[in-house]
Amino acid sequence: MMTSEKPRVTPDGRYSQTEAARALGVDRHTVARYEKQGLLRFRVRKAGRCKVTTGQEIMKCWTNCYM
Repeated sequence: MMTSEKPRVTPDGRYSQTEAARALGVDRHTVARYEKQGLLRFRVRKAGRCKVTTGQEIMKCWTNCYM
């Protein structure tokens, strides 16, 4: 279950899937499901080829899912 507390993220900060999961209080697999459902957008960083999202996207996901 997603945390009822507002995630403590910086709107312009960049977060990995694991960090996004921690901020939302869910498992990394749940974050992947949110991405598949279009609730959370990630981009692939050129350096390291890992997926990242912004704090703004995390807040938008939390608002859409929790509120």
